[in-house]
Amino acid sequence: MRRILVLMSVLVLFACGDEYVPKPVGYFRIGLPEKEYVTLDSTGCNFSLNLNKSAEFKMVPDKDCWANVEYPSLKATIQLTYYNIHEKDFESLIREGQRMAYSHTARADGLQEKFFANDEKRVYGICYRMVGPVATSTQFYMTDSTDHFLRGVLYFYSSPNPDSLKNVNEFMQGEVVELIESLKWKNG
Repeated sequence: MRRILVLMSVLVLFACGDEYVPKPVGYFRIGLPEKEYVTLDSTGCNFSLNLNKSAEFKMVPDKDCWANVEYPSLKATIQLTYYNIHEKDFESLIREGQRMAYSHTARADGLQEKFFANDEKRVYGICYRMVGPVATSTQFYMTDSTDHFLRGVLYFYSSPNPDSLKNVNEFMQGEVVELIESLKWKNG
């Protein structure tokens, strides 16, 4: 019995050589798609824009020129709503776009606005970027002030954890900027 106790004590002493080092908190690695774009202008809507090849453009049924730009690998969607200004009040569209963006400031740590203007294409608008744990980190509206109005909202289908979504969020904000900068109006 004594031999077994001595043998066990020796094994316990020599079995643990390295100190335990806790692993740092980390997140899953998310592979981002390549930045390869195609021009989408065959939707029958009054606009065209560049989309990433990995995105899927899906029209919303029973809505005139409303669409979802889905990124399945990132579980992200940019919802687009288009209005003909002749059928809606321009000022109310602007106010609604601003109200929708500012409604997220209660949860946001900050809000940044960026004005976009392309006189050659007659495309003007504002992109709102929210920082912090908000349901939507990016919203925008673009218009020519006379005929067309396009509003977009970026959604992730996961909890709004800004730390774990940082790389994906930055990638998607770049996608929104590409969409905005490539936007062209048709018929007007």
